[in-house]
Amino acid sequence: MLIGLASTLALAACGKAGPAPPSRLPTSVPPSARSAAPLDGPALRPLAGYGFQADLFTPLRDIALERAREAGFDWIKQRVRWSALEPAGRGRFTWDALDAVVAAVADAKLRLLLNVEHTPAWVLGDRAIGPPGDPLDLKDFLAALANRYRGRVHAYELWNSANLSTAWGYGLLDAGDYVELLLAGYAGVKSGDPNAVVVGGALAPAGDIDLPAQQLQAIDDVAYVQQVYAYQDGIVRRAFDAWGVHAGGFNKAPAQAIGTPRGAGWNGHPSFYFRRLAQHRDVMEQHGDAAKPMWLTEVGWTTASGDPNYSFGADNSEEDQAQFVVDAFRVARAEYPFVTHLFVRSLNAQMVMAPNEAAYGFGVLWADGTPRPAYAALQAMDKGR
Repeated sequence: MLIGLASTLALAACGKAGPAPPSRLPTSVPPSARSAAPLDGPALRPLAGYGFQADLFTPLRDIALERAREAGFDWIKQRVRWSALEPAGRGRFTWDALDAVVAAVADAKLRLLLNVEHTPAWVLGDRAIGPPGDPLDLKDFLAALANRYRGRVHAYELWNSANLSTAWGYGLLDAGDYVELLLAGYAGVKSGDPNAVVVGGALAPAGDIDLPAQQLQAIDDVAYVQQVYAYQDGIVRRAFDAWGVHAGGFNKAPAQAIGTPRGAGWNGHPSFYFRRLAQHRDVMEQHGDAAKPMWLTEVGWTTASGDPNYSFGADNSEEDQAQFVVDAFRVARAEYPFVTHLFVRSLNAQMVMAPNEAAYGFGVLWADGTPRPAYAALQAMDKGR
């Protein structure tokens, strides 16, 4: 989810949002019929990837990477901005900062997922934010990116929160446009590195919102997945290798059933629950994509902070956070065999952010790099291997 929008997303669940943005595609979201399996028992299957989302554009990157290794994790997710890597015009690249990150991750013998987003101004033209007007511009950039880091960047997640106006532009939300971006991006990555995994999705957990005064819109994330598959008879199936889901639990335990309350708020919409991921999977299977894995590329629980957008963090103690992040792995391993990779948000947020920044409470390390209870629990967690 994009920082600063969480409280607005809650309006949809409380019935205070305006009408959903118009769409020519389906918007109904049926509940998932999947039944829960017991968490306890011998030999839960291991995941193919145990990951942390991290910010390694910092002099303290080596400490963060050492903590990842010490926890027994093997993947890092790093968000990167196209606008920072090709800022001034086509082919005018600034690779130095990312070169250092990629080299450090490789030296740590970890695998790397890059989340690529944020169009440069020279592509946007007179728009302030959003996707490229011509997806082929992204294709060309990703071809260069994947070729440069062939064999060292192992996966690419294309865009972030495309169902939110803060990422896509107010009045411009369109799942078909996202499919076109994904098709072009997939071709670009594969031309640069045929072995790299392309991850689609990465939608914000959200209900339908249209608030013109605030210039804010959102499309319900599961409805958006339905629209993605409806576009051009499901051509999106050609455009990704794994579907990425942001499965934050807000103030809910991972095993908690959708619709059951905890705390004074944040109870009214399925997107407030970790189990929302099963509704994404239902849509995939309905459209013939049962063979593709799901990657949970952003899973985390914040503790209390001063940011009202993340007020649900007040319901989560240090002990809750520790239990919830471990239980997310246990639920995924016990109940969702299609989940192959899970990335915890966030490894080192407190090492790179100020305490008043919204995502600060998600970090599982303290600001000095020492473990919070959540890190200690993840380090001690049985990983089945």
